[in-house]
Formats: sequence, C-alpha cells, structure tokens
Amino acid sequence: MIKWLLMTSLTGSIASLCLILFKTKLAAKCGGRWYYYVCLSALLLFIVPLSIKVPALIPQSLIPGTSAVSFTGNTATAIETKAMELPVRSSEGVPTDPFNFPVISSETWILGIWVSGFVIMLCLNFFNYFRFKRKALQGTSIDKVGSLNVLASPNVHSPMLIGFVKPQIVFPNTNMSTADYQLALRHELIHHKQKDAWLKLFAVIVNCLHWFNPVSYLALANVSEACEYAVDETLSKMMQPMDKKRYSEMILHFASQASPAFNSGLAQPKKQLYRRFKLIMNRSKGKGQAFSGIVIAVMIAAVSLFSSSVVFATASQPITEYSGGIKTYYNVNDTLEGNVQSTLGKTKMGIFTTDLYIDENGLKLDSFNRTEPYYKVGVLWKDKDDSSVAEMTTKTFYIQDRTVTVAFADKAAAYKEDSVIKKMIANQISFELKYSNKRYQYDHAAFIDEVIQRGVYVIYEIFTPKEFTFNLSKTKNGDMTGYKQLTAYDKKAKNTDIFNNSLKLPSSVSDENADGTQGVQLGKAFVIKSGETLALDVKETTDISPTISLAVIEDATGNVVYWNPAARSGIRSIFTPGESNVNRSFKIVASGEEEDRVKVEIFTYTEAL
Repeated sequence: MIKWLLMTSLTGSIASLCLILFKTKLAAKCGGRWYYYVCLSALLLFIVPLSIKVPALIPQSLIPGTSAVSFTGNTATAIETKAMELPVRSSEGVPTDPFNFPVISSETWILGIWVSGFVIMLCLNFFNYFRFKRKALQGTSIDKVGSLNVLASPNVHSPMLIGFVKPQIVFPNTNMSTADYQLALRHELIHHKQKDAWLKLFAVIVNCLHWFNPVSYLALANVSEACEYAVDETLSKMMQPMDKKRYSEMILHFASQASPAFNSGLAQPKKQLYRRFKLIMNRSKGKGQAFSGIVIAVMIAAVSLFSSSVVFATASQPITEYSGGIKTYYNVNDTLEGNVQSTLGKTKMGIFTTDLYIDENGLKLDSFNRTEPYYKVGVLWKDKDDSSVAEMTTKTFYIQDRTVTVAFADKAAAYKEDSVIKKMIANQISFELKYSNKRYQYDHAAFIDEVIQRGVYVIYEIFTPKEFTFNLSKTKNGDMTGYKQLTAYDKKAKNTDIFNNSLKLPSSVSDENADGTQGVQLGKAFVIKSGETLALDVKETTDISPTISLAVIEDATGNVVYWNPAARSGIRSIFTPGESNVNRSFKIVASGEEEDRVKVEIFTYTEAL
C-alpha cells in the first residue's frame, strides 16, 4: 500500500509539474480544451499504479550483504537437493515478552496517519463547500435557463455554478450590463455542460488522497485554471477581436477572492487572468490541436512513468544457494566420481528432489527469494543408459556451450515447451557451472560437467499452485505433520483463530533452544479436537530473520509434539494429532534467527488433506 502511494504520488507529481511549468506553451499548442483534458489525465497517474521495468541503477556489488555473482544469458540457480543448513546463531540471551502484546508496525502507523489525513482533508473540503453553498444560495431568483435557476446573492463576488445534483448559477448582487450578464451566463452554462463540478470533485479527492504531497495542491489549482481555459476557448472561438476584448474586460471586472475548490467561477488571481487574456486574444485556429494534445499527454505520461520507475527500480538480487539457487547436491565426504555415480542413480545413495517450488523466473523459492510460487517441480538426474529414459520425451538444450539432455516423464511431458521450465533449466545449469563453495574446496563445475555428459536431467512431475499438496509424514505417536507452499487456493474455514498478527520475535540461542521451547508464546493455549488440523502459516519474514522456529508444545507436560526449526515465509506447516494427543491443550512458541518482526497466522480447521 505504501509503495503504491509513493509510486503514484511521484508519477502524478512529475506529470503535473511538466504541465504547470510549460502551461502557457502547451495550452497555446494544443488549445485550452485539450490542455484541460491532459491535466485531468495527469490526475489519473496519482491513483493508477502504472510502472515500467527499467534496469536498476545500483550495481549488485554495492548492495550490502551480497556478492557480485554474474551470469550470461538467463540467470536462475540450482536445485538444492538437501535441507538448508541452519544459520549459526551468535546472539546471547533470549529476550521475551511475558505479556505477548503485539507491537504495531511502522507501516501500520504510516497507513494510519495517511488515512487520518485523508479523512480530515476530505471533511474540511466538504465542510467549507457546504458552508459556502448555504450562504451563497441565500439570494433572489432572477432568471431560469433550462433546468437551472439563476440567483442574485450578496454573498458571492463573481458569477459561479454551485451544486452537483441540482446545480444553480449565482451572480453577485451588483449592477452589470445586459451584454456582460449574457457573457457570464453563457460562461457558466458551458461549465454545466462540461460537468466541471464533478471533474473538480474528482480532482479534490485526488488531492485529499495525496494530502502530504505539495505538488497535489498545485495540480488541483492547475486543473481549475485549465478548466477556465477550456471554457474561454469554447466561448470565444467565434468572437471577433472587439468581442474578445469585451469578454476579457468582463472577466477582469469580477476578479476577486477565490471560492471553494468544488465551484466553477470567473474569479481568479491576476497572474492566471493574464494567461487567460493572452490565450483568449491569441487563440490559434490551426488544425491538429487534438492530435497535439494526445501526443503531449502520451509523452508526459511516458516521462513520468519512466522517471518514477527509475526511482523505484530495485537492484536485482544476486543468485545464491539460498536466494533462488537450484543446486545439485554434492557430498564433500565422497570423491567426484562417487558423487557422479550417486547423482545418476547408479548407487544406493541416489539423490532426488521432491518439493522444488519455483517462481515465474524459474528461481527456487527459499529463505531469501520470497516471491509467488508458479510451479512445484520434481527433478532428478539419471544415467543416459537407464532404460526408463527411453520411454520419456526428450529435448536438447544448449547452455553455456554444453549440450544438456532433458527428459520429461508422462506427468511433465505437456510442459516441454513451457517458458518457465526452460528458464529453470537454463538458470540452473548456468548457476552450477559458476558455483563454488568457500567452506568446502571442491570443483562443482567439473562435477556438473561430468553429470551433464553422462546423464539426463529428468523432470518427472510439474504441479500448478492449485494442485499443490502437502508433503506429509507420520510420527511415532501417530501424529501427522506436513508442509506446503502457500497459494491463493489455501483459504480455509477456521474453527479456532489462535493468532493472526505481526510481532517482534526474540532471537534463538542454539544451546538453549535445542528443542524449540524458548521464545514467545503466540496467542493463548488451545485444544485440538478430533478431526481438526493445526495450520501454522508464516506470512512474512525479512532478510534479517528469513526463517523462524515454530514449536507446538503440549501445555500440561511441556513436551514438544511438533517443531519446525526453520519455517520460512510462504510456507504452511500442519499438525494433526493422533489418538493419544486429541483433545489436549497446546501452545505455540516461536523465535527468530535474529530479533526481528514477522507476520504469522495460526488456526485450526477441519478438512481432508
């Protein structure tokens, strides 16, 4: 929400400033009416979150905490085929919050202040408008044009159109010639025909949404001025020079204090009047004003979008083993040949992946790549002479001057031309050929080269988010546990809402938290009834504490019945008690890798797995 607000505010500001700085030339070029339309279009940029992708201006090597890893072509990384190693925790002591009060995040505070400002500004505008309207309409009816009443009021200083549903034209209670009256009346009727009251209401609402941005106030004033340009153009386009002069003198006669933003009147500051008079007297009758207006609108919008996108461009994160990387497992206690044999399934220690989640760029979802899931993919390497490969659909890829043979099993054959799968394969191989492990000195590129030459990369299954299922296991006590990537299809009817908030977790200390019992209790103790499942959704973490510890503890005995020491963002863990644990009271204890804020939702539900 905050990003949307800042992005639209910046985009709209750039467009509005361009229109304000060059208003005289732009209005003369495209005409008052089209300049008005362009100004109204610029207001849309204050609310429509448009952006274009531009390269980040900050080099990856300058981003704190990242390394300058680069790849040619598409980049994504390697398939991790074993559990991620838990980071070493170096902090001492475990801060606790005995009262478990949720702390309001800074984002919540900012949103609260913004909403309060919006409501206050909107109320002030409407209060001033209705107060002014009540006084202005305390006059005498002097005419009626169509459905519009014309009043003379001592409380206004210039002719104006007031009202939305039942508008009325109000004149000041002063002497004026018949010719001036007719000109002023025609002026206000054009405002009525253009629906300017409603358009100005839209402009005021945009201004209230961006009450914190000084440029939004300038944009509101500019729309009001452009509105008068449009009316002047419509009214004076058939006038002779002497009539234009008389019309300008009539406007000057009513120049005085401004009225509330919703109203359409003749009174304006003298600098604006000078610009209006200049446009009235020098009105161009040339063709192509509509085309010029459209071109100008498109150019200003493009410049605004590009400029704001550059500001908000995020430097692409480097691909690492724990940030999008897919890597084939290498046993550092074995030889290179032993690892090749094992990877190709020629020994009893064959390794394969069962739950690889990737995003739309073919990158693995993990602790530091917390984007939306696109596919769940099952992969492994097999020897080229394996009889099962002959029954699969094969395809050849040329990556980093290597020929990679990819085999698609029956459950994945339909995806052999899928662009995301192609990215995943190309990115993985590119990463593996560049990968090096500083802790263990072995040649991963030589290993993967041997695997590519002697093996086939097998994709045996692919699932869309709607098809994601839990990776389940059963404990000795008969309890069922599992986990899966959260998707939009995971909405559940809750039985018991245990915890749903953002809070600061204390850091875990490895020596004292070997069983997950140290940390903060989330919510109150609860009972899991027969047929119920406990869901633990990690909604949001940060790079400071990308994973958290979640332990389900039996309340009476203090025994840990389920513990996930590295629950990452975007994962739902579940616990379904067996017969021995049904109808018992439990509590949830959580801690982080470091002290940091996380968002967690915990509840029970009844549904077949």
